[in-house]
Amino acid sequence: YISGHGTISLDGQCLMVIAAIHYSFQAEDHEFLKTHWESLAKAIAWAERSVKESTDSLLTQAAFADWADSIARAGCVLYTNVTYWKALREMAEAAKHFELTDQISFYSKKADRVAQSIQDHLWRPELGYYAASDTLDQLTSSGNLLAIAWGLTSTEQANSIMDAIIINGMASPVPTKVAYPSYPLHLIALENRLGGVANYHTDAAWLWIGAWHVIALARSGRVEESHGILSRIAEIIVDDQQVHEVYGPNGKALSSFWYKSESPLTWNAGMVVYAYYVLEYFMKKTDIVSLVSKDEKKE
Repeated sequence: YISGHGTISLDGQCLMVIAAIHYSFQAEDHEFLKTHWESLAKAIAWAERSVKESTDSLLTQAAFADWADSIARAGCVLYTNVTYWKALREMAEAAKHFELTDQISFYSKKADRVAQSIQDHLWRPELGYYAASDTLDQLTSSGNLLAIAWGLTSTEQANSIMDAIIINGMASPVPTKVAYPSYPLHLIALENRLGGVANYHTDAAWLWIGAWHVIALARSGRVEESHGILSRIAEIIVDDQQVHEVYGPNGKALSSFWYKSESPLTWNAGMVVYAYYVLEYFMKKTDIVSLVSKDEKKE
C-alpha cells in the first residue's frame, strides 16, 4: 500500500494477515485459511523485505509509512513491529491447527526473535514504556496498548505503561491521545501544519485507541479502570450523537478552517463495540456486575 506521501505502508500488510486468520477461526471457516495460506505466507515474506541485518529482525520503514501517516517517524517503529510480531504469532497458531509442523517452528522462532528485539531495542526501563521508535522516545499509545492487549509485555511492563498513560494525561478528556510528548514540528507533515491540525497524530485522541486502552486494562486485571475508560467513551458518543474520527485536546471533534473530523468513523465505532464485549467478558470472570444494569435494559 502506497501512502499519501508515496511511501510503502507495512502495518496494513500485517493487520491483513491477523484479520484473515482471526476471521477464519471466529467464523469456523477453516477452508478459507487453507485456500489462502500461501497468500498469507507471501504477505509475511513481502513485509520481511523491510528487515535489515542491522535491525535485529525488526521491520524498518520510511517516513509517513504507518497509520500515523502525518508523522515522519522512520526506522524501527514500535507500532509497526508489534503488528508484525502479532502476525507471526498468528501464523504459528494457525499452522498448529493444520498440523504444519515445519511452519509452526518457522513462524514461532521468528515471532520469538521479533519479541526479543522489541524488548532489547524499544523498551525504556527508565521511562517505563516502549519508545515510539529506535530514534524517538515518545510514549505512543497505539503500539504500547497493543503490546499489552496481545500479550507481548510482562505484568510489570503492562502496569508501568498504563500508569504512564494516565500520569501523562493521555486518557483525558477523550480516551486516548496518540503520543506524549508531541513530536518535534519538523517531523509533522507540512500539509497538517498548514491545515491547522498539526496535532492530528500527537495530542489528538482516537476512540479506536481508547478501545484498545479498555481492552489492555481489562486483560491486565484492572477491570474497574477499564470500565471507567469505556464509560467516558460512551458519554462522548452519547453527547455527540455520533462517532467522530478524531478529537482535540478540548474534548471536541478536531477541526480547523481547512479541516473537519470525519463522521461517522467505522474504525472507531467497531473497536468500541469490540471493547465492550471484551470488558463484559472480564467483568463476568471477576464476578463484577454487567456493564448494563437491569434498569437500563428495561429503558
